[in-house]
Amino acid sequence: MHRWLPATLIVALLIGFRTLGSCFPEALPNLQPLPALLLCSLVFLHGVQKWLLPLVVWIITDPVTSLVQGYSPFGLHNISLVLGILIVLGVSTWNRRHPSTLATLGSAAVCAVAFHVLTGLVSFAFDPLYVKNWDGLLQSQWTSPPGYGPTWMFLRNLLVANLAFSGLFLAARSSLLKPSPEPLPSPAR
Repeated sequence: MHRWLPATLIVALLIGFRTLGSCFPEALPNLQPLPALLLCSLVFLHGVQKWLLPLVVWIITDPVTSLVQGYSPFGLHNISLVLGILIVLGVSTWNRRHPSTLATLGSAAVCAVAFHVLTGLVSFAFDPLYVKNWDGLLQSQWTSPPGYGPTWMFLRNLLVANLAFSGLFLAARSSLLKPSPEPLPSPAR
């Protein structure tokens, strides 16, 4: 039973961080665990398991977080999400062949940077806040439009979240892989 405690706590943290990050975007901008969960699931799990947990958490939390942030549950922001999933899928394919802790944390960082660039490009292309010139592209990737927090904070928090949650998932995985202690022999009578 105690073997499953880390995994259970991680699921609770997933839902909690996802919800809190959406409710308080100024205080916790983009401290989201889903990219790390998807990466670690694709690297270390097999069969339907590698998709099941990320999909369930996403199905439960994404419509709620989208509505809290003032977006439709299904809209242009989902383009970034689908492309981000494809990036994680590609990186995880390499990482599966090199499943060390360092490779997984490096993959988490690569996914964070790639997802930031990708979402910035999608925002630049579709969001009317961004002027369609070099300055608008720079705003989408680093400074943001006037009146908004800088987009580099999105990257920083995405890196922190991906590395921290990947570390947590790696720790939970190692605790689940530990063999159960052998029961003590009963005393001879």
